[in-house]
Amino acid sequence: MYAHNEKLAHANVVAVFDVQDDAEEAVLGLRTAGFSDHEIGYFSRDQAGLVTDFAGHGHTISGIVIGVFLGVLIGAWMGQQALATNATHIGPAFMSGANGVILTCAICGAVLLGMTGAMIGWGIPRGDTVHLGDEMASGRYVIAVNAGERTCEAWAIITTHGGHEPMPHDAVLAL
Repeated sequence: MYAHNEKLAHANVVAVFDVQDDAEEAVLGLRTAGFSDHEIGYFSRDQAGLVTDFAGHGHTISGIVIGVFLGVLIGAWMGQQALATNATHIGPAFMSGANGVILTCAICGAVLLGMTGAMIGWGIPRGDTVHLGDEMASGRYVIAVNAGERTCEAWAIITTHGGHEPMPHDAVLAL
């Protein structure tokens, strides 16, 4: 069973939003009120027509690890190339000498590609957060919350930001 289906199966608050900004503000309000990402599902169709849980976690950590690893390798190689071509370095090195130039390039490569990998990984949803389905009409945003005994509090936050209960025209079928 998909992780987002688990969120839907345990949700006791399901709301539909017509405007994405309102839905995102409601998710922020729920998080601020103490609801965790495991209790909140934020579903919409992406550009490919897949239903995606945008509150789900992506591959950020994997992106960081791969980016840092490649950054160290590429940075160290670039440092060696700079030394081989007698290129003048700009700015101070972490250590003096040839090893300092290589170390500085490796650290800069790790930071640059680590951040790049994090951003790329952040934008790639995990496989368990995406599925084909007709649960919602295009252009609708659905928030499902496992609020437990805090149902009234969750509804207050959601209605404050423009959410409403699903209606038949919203085509929220499997929720």
